[in-house]
Amino acid sequence: MNVEVQISRPPVSATLAIIGGGATGTMIAYHLLRKRRDLGVGSVVIFEPRARLGAGVAYGSTDPHHRINVPASRMSIDTDKPDDFAQWFKWHSHETCDPEAFLPSGDVYPTRSEFGRYLFERITPSLVNETLRHIQDAVVAVQHYGQHWLIHTAQGTVFTASYVVIATSHPAPALPYLLEEIAHDPRVISDPWANNAFKTIDPRARIAIVGTGLTMADVVATLTAQGHLGLITAVSRRGLRSRGHSPRAASLFGDFSTNPEQTALGLLTRIRKTLTLAPDRPWQDILDAVRRQGKAIWTALPPTEQRRLVRHLRPFWDVHRFRIAPQVERALNLRLETGSLTVLAARIERAEATPEGLTLHLRERGGRTRAIRTDILINTTGPDHAGILTKPGFLSRLSQDGFVQKDPVGLGLWTGEDHVALVGGRPVSGMFIAGPLSRGTFGELMGFPEVTANAQSVATRLADILQISTHSEQVHS
Repeated sequence: MNVEVQISRPPVSATLAIIGGGATGTMIAYHLLRKRRDLGVGSVVIFEPRARLGAGVAYGSTDPHHRINVPASRMSIDTDKPDDFAQWFKWHSHETCDPEAFLPSGDVYPTRSEFGRYLFERITPSLVNETLRHIQDAVVAVQHYGQHWLIHTAQGTVFTASYVVIATSHPAPALPYLLEEIAHDPRVISDPWANNAFKTIDPRARIAIVGTGLTMADVVATLTAQGHLGLITAVSRRGLRSRGHSPRAASLFGDFSTNPEQTALGLLTRIRKTLTLAPDRPWQDILDAVRRQGKAIWTALPPTEQRRLVRHLRPFWDVHRFRIAPQVERALNLRLETGSLTVLAARIERAEATPEGLTLHLRERGGRTRAIRTDILINTTGPDHAGILTKPGFLSRLSQDGFVQKDPVGLGLWTGEDHVALVGGRPVSGMFIAGPLSRGTFGELMGFPEVTANAQSVATRLADILQISTHSEQVHS
């Protein structure tokens, strides 16, 4: 459908617009421009408010205690060069002065900011030759206009493009609704990713953390490094913590894609059986095999079973799949051993704020109630993927106009196997969804190796389409 469009000045023209210049968007641009070296100056524009492409939420942290969660040898912008980042870091490590990145096992866990710098260096040649144009601005609206898309920015500039890729992977966190009454209290930190979020916290402050996964671990590591000594209580419904890596070299074990299971229970049974058959192997080998075969496993499940898997097994998968770096694991274990960190399995029933502090009223797994009094509350529940189409923003507007729709499982945006946006099961011409927002279709799409493969696939699809489009334009010119 077309919507009414008002333009006060001529739009800036491009062939392709990528919305989101974090890792996903940057890798799409990188691979597309390597495949299509014939594209002219300004053919591709990428919208990213941050000054540097590649960083995004994941790799934009300046905290030296935030590290990549897998060894550098498994992080790369190109699946055909799996050791690209490891080699890059080897040549640049003298600049970082980061001896803690190197472990006795030989594995290397650099800071996340170093990986962001690597991505930026890889995309820089395309910026220099101007085939890629970085628009350092936020997108506030996307509208369909004839055969094109109009992209409106916060600063009032309008761009037109034949194709749009939505690569905004991680929406801001949202407080659980039971904490909304205290959301505006200055002692509540709803977004732990914000710069200097913990700078003013007193070293002796009592802290409650909502969420017990990867972000909680990062927060504890940061607080510990800046000298915090007070009591920390982390709460989630199941009290599950992210696990660490095996000290042994990874060696995948298990076949889950041959005659894949068609029920969530069948998949769980098969994983457990494989674990039983390999008692001498670390569980990481089996779970990594599941991850590697994730797309085949996921697509074999009917939607009802996909929803059942997400509802019942996702919390357990997440804490085994998303592991913490050894450096962060050491900081977490130290706090647990000294008793300055407690992890609770409990449900928040209500919260209240008084001049003396904040109080969380909890119901533990066994039914017992308890109250926690704290000076600071930090939300670490992760990106608010559930609210991507309800919060104000360009995605909400696109949804209202009928150009994007939540996927049937509720993990992101409905996407076809060809990465084209779907609404009512029908493709939206010229609109593509990339990265974690498309995981409802592709399954495992939060880990970097999977995101890299997805970005390369999107780039290949775009390269083919642009080839056809360019040829068509030449025929009709």
